[in-house]
Amino acid sequence: MRIPCLLRPLLGWFFGLSILFSALFGNYIITLFIGFPVFGKHKLWRNLMDRAISYWMTIPMGLLEFVMGVRIRVSGDEIEFGNPALIVMNHRTRLDWMYMWCALYQVNPWLITSNKISLKAQLKKLPGAGFGMAAAQFVFLERNAEIDKKSFDDAIDYFKNIENNYQILLFPEGTDKSEWTTLKSREFAKKNGLRHLDYVLYPRTTGFLHLLDKMRKQEYVDYIYDITIAYPYNIVQSEIDLVLKGASPREVHFHIRKIPISQVPLNETDASRWLTDRWTIKEQLLHQFYSEEQPINRQFPVERGDGVWRSWKEPRRHFFVKVTALMFWCLVITFCSYHIFFVRTLQMGFLYFFIVSTFLNWRYGGIDKFIISKWQSSREAVSKCLSSPSSL
Repeated sequence: MRIPCLLRPLLGWFFGLSILFSALFGNYIITLFIGFPVFGKHKLWRNLMDRAISYWMTIPMGLLEFVMGVRIRVSGDEIEFGNPALIVMNHRTRLDWMYMWCALYQVNPWLITSNKISLKAQLKKLPGAGFGMAAAQFVFLERNAEIDKKSFDDAIDYFKNIENNYQILLFPEGTDKSEWTTLKSREFAKKNGLRHLDYVLYPRTTGFLHLLDKMRKQEYVDYIYDITIAYPYNIVQSEIDLVLKGASPREVHFHIRKIPISQVPLNETDASRWLTDRWTIKEQLLHQFYSEEQPINRQFPVERGDGVWRSWKEPRRHFFVKVTALMFWCLVITFCSYHIFFVRTLQMGFLYFFIVSTFLNWRYGGIDKFIISKWQSSREAVSKCLSSPSSL
């Protein structure tokens, strides 16, 4: 059922405020456990944060599907939970990563606890949600090669050391597809004697090659998942359209191809060419997808052995979890919004959060950098203990 146009701006504001207030409450809870990494309980901290923040993710997922009316369809290979992997995906809009949570939930709800995303550093400044994504240890990129390489290295070393296997999402294109980025991509193609691409941008291989090399050296990658995202009905380009206008895509489709790491070239030149070839395949796949005139018939081709997951035909248990989580967060938002004006304990709690978050941003550059710093200090302390002569 489509939502009347007059109601959509109100729903957009409801979506944005719900994300903000629920995130602020969640961030307050996060700061209550900040002592864990301080005292070296890194494994406990990581497991707690992965589960707590993934539970918060159910509110944007639930709002997108139940309130904004977005439907999710996923086809292709299943992503294996429990195996470290690199996910590469085309970046059609600024909101692809949020719809990705919905897609992962359809394949296996546990995947939202083990998915890490590389995002623009500006997103860490989002009110409420930015702090939560940093606590989830998403990798924020500054568009500076040396800084970003260190961020990737620190993240992989950290994930490997705490012995948690994650699937790391990377957008090799580096930005979403717009008129300006499409023009820049075509200029790049012309300069390098490549064909024009209509549906994707040419991938930037530097970050991909560095991350892949680091994951290989740490033996922290079993597969690369090549995911293609498409919008059969309408495209909503940015969070401004979503929140201020209440615009949302009617459906979002994902197509997954699972590639064993042994099939990806070791040589950087060959690996770079391999990634470009994968993007050429995406271009062909999307050309076939959008060539269908009737949006209702636009679907990715399904081969024998492929899985198909639809949000409107999900198992009852998965549906029940999303509904109860959404109800819980709505109650939290209502309770906190009312009592924040009257309950001194709640006021002190949020003041505590703002003091802690401000300090972490000022001293370390964010809670994600704070976690890495404390983990590195713990490793150095252990190394010194092991290297020093044993006292008799």
